Amino acid sequence: MSGKSFFDFYDHAKAAPAQNPSRKENSTTPTLTVAELTRQIDRAIKIGVPATVLVRGEISNYKHHAASGNAYFTLKDPDACIDCVMFKSERANLKFEPDDGMELIATGRVSVYPQRGKYQLYVSHLQPLGVGALELAFKKLHAKLLAEGFFASERKKTISRYPVRIALLTSTGTAALQDMLKVLRRFPHLNLCIYHTPVQGAGAAEKIAQGLNWINRRCDADLILLGRGGGSLEDLWAFNEECLARAMFASRIPIVTGIGHEIDVSIADLIADHHAHTPTEAAQVATMHWRHAPQTLSELTNRITQALRRMIENSRHRLTAIERHEIFRRPADRLNSLRQLLDDQQRHLDMQIRSRISQSRQRIDAASLRLIEKHPRHRLQLQNQRLLNLETRLRFLQTRDIQSRHQKLYALQTHLAALSPTNILQRGFSITRLKKTGQIIRSVEQATPGTRLTTQLADGQIESTTMDQNQPELFE
Repeated sequence: MSGKSFFDFYDHAKAAPAQNPSRKENSTTPTLTVAELTRQIDRAIKIGVPATVLVRGEISNYKHHAASGNAYFTLKDPDACIDCVMFKSERANLKFEPDDGMELIATGRVSVYPQRGKYQLYVSHLQPLGVGALELAFKKLHAKLLAEGFFASERKKTISRYPVRIALLTSTGTAALQDMLKVLRRFPHLNLCIYHTPVQGAGAAEKIAQGLNWINRRCDADLILLGRGGGSLEDLWAFNEECLARAMFASRIPIVTGIGHEIDVSIADLIADHHAHTPTEAAQVATMHWRHAPQTLSELTNRITQALRRMIENSRHRLTAIERHEIFRRPADRLNSLRQLLDDQQRHLDMQIRSRISQSRQRIDAASLRLIEKHPRHRLQLQNQRLLNLETRLRFLQTRDIQSRHQKLYALQTHLAALSPTNILQRGFSITRLKKTGQIIRSVEQATPGTRLTTQLADGQIESTTMDQNQPELFE
């Protein structure tokens, strides 16, 4: 079966004569489990499909599983799609992070995933179309760090004009180190610290970053020179890794890079505090001011000498003016003037003292008066006087209130007397009541014939009986 492909096996199965559906299935045909059938399908796919395939398509549904490190996505074209998986070990070799919509070529093998019962592409390598993987990774990292402000000019550190302690971060077996030492050895007073690290290959970026961290912690350097010779983009890729970029950004010591040739520009060059095009130029930048130091020192010496001469000449003129001053010609006048000033100050001081004493006595007298006023005896006298005043006022108000009430009472008594029935009776009026009930007669209808009445007069009562007006009297 090794000489046949999957498609030959499919054509052979298709050409086999169809069995009679009316005939029962042969009882000798073996029954397969799902796992056995899946294994047969897997063997058929491995036989019919090459061990390694290159598939072109557009990536979609890209997901990176953080726990396992695996990546899962789908490759598709207008007519079909296939599920893909890229394990952590293969994904670690990627120089870029895939995104949905990116068109690329996937290299891998096709196999069956038994747990889901479906075939999928196990990807070992991804190659973007239209642009190289390294170039794409460079652009994506550049955009990311640019957004975070890694390349901002205001964050770049100032390089010392005269660095004395210089740390060289490079590989000791490269020409780049010799090029930098060739320049630096012209200045024997410099204190050099060489930190060896690989500058190419897998893991080089992490080791360079470790070297930067070590120099910042342990080496009291004024400047760091990060150098490497020329090479391809793949050879210089360690200087485009994110871990190195962040280590350079966090460095407290200024960094000068000299990586590759003049046309090479890496992420490290963009983050560095100064970008030199070659290792030799990086060393020249570090010693730029040292080359002109003798001439600068000579100029400074001349300027200091001239400044000292001017200071001495000015001091001589001032001393001459002081010698000619009046105080040196008649020193007794100055003493007499100071004595007079001292007398004036003493008189002024005496006046101030007397004034302060007088003010203090006044304050003491005022305080004494306030204390006397606050003495309990005076307070008691004041309270007694207030009590007498209140008592006198109370008696006056009480007498006036009694008089007012007497007057009101007399007025009411007079009014009541005027309205008294006795007084009315004395003026000739009378009051007639029913003898039986004592009710006052107010209407003729209340006095029926034969009713017994009592009439109240001023000096007594009269009893009477009502009579019918229509009945003739017996005795007239």
